[in-house]
Amino acid sequence: MKNIVIITAGGSGTRIKSEKKKQFIEIMDRPLLFWTIDKFASHPDINQIIITLPQDEIEIYKMIIEREYQNSSISIIAGGKQRQDSVYNALVTCHKDTDLVLIHDGVRPFISQIDISNLIKKAQQKKAVIPISKVKNTIKKIKQDKVVTTIQRKDLVNAFTPQVFQYKLIKQCHNDAKKIDLYYTDDAALLEHFGHTVYTLECSSHNFKITDLFDLEIAKFIIKNNLLGENK
Repeated sequence: MKNIVIITAGGSGTRIKSEKKKQFIEIMDRPLLFWTIDKFASHPDINQIIITLPQDEIEIYKMIIEREYQNSSISIIAGGKQRQDSVYNALVTCHKDTDLVLIHDGVRPFISQIDISNLIKKAQQKKAVIPISKVKNTIKKIKQDKVVTTIQRKDLVNAFTPQVFQYKLIKQCHNDAKKIDLYYTDDAALLEHFGHTVYTLECSSHNFKITDLFDLEIAKFIIKNNLLGENK
């Protein structure tokens, strides 16, 4: 069983006002991206990691990543214009004997090793699995400044990454999407569009995406104090 992780780190991170892109902002003298890579580089079920980076950052960070992870099989490639383009660029580099592909955001450093294992195990049976957590807040649909309706929370979940797919299935869906210029914000939505069933696995809600400065400060606090017990 060959499992490959695609870590997308090609975004610009415009919501964090910083000279560095958010995936390269340092926490405890290490780029945020490294805290994410750690979870997969040390996992026994992961055979290879493919990281998509902005074209103008590859020369600098390729050497740094290769030095940091000398004992891991890591490839660095250029990301695309959009996240979906970056994932496609990575998929076409995967060897044809790949079984599962895990697609993960580079700015989600708090995925747990246990959740990775459980997602892989379920994907081996179901072909397409995404991590979720239950929605805690009441959700309302609005128009302008007026409430239209209250949406039943029991039917809603938060979707996280890594999303895990049978390689042949996700590659075919990306190929089909490319032919008709179809774009979605996550890979599971491509499968949904083409009529494939996507299964879910309830995982830790700690696996949040670092989007703005508030998220970044929370991440710094968690890592510096090792609150989740899995930091390097």
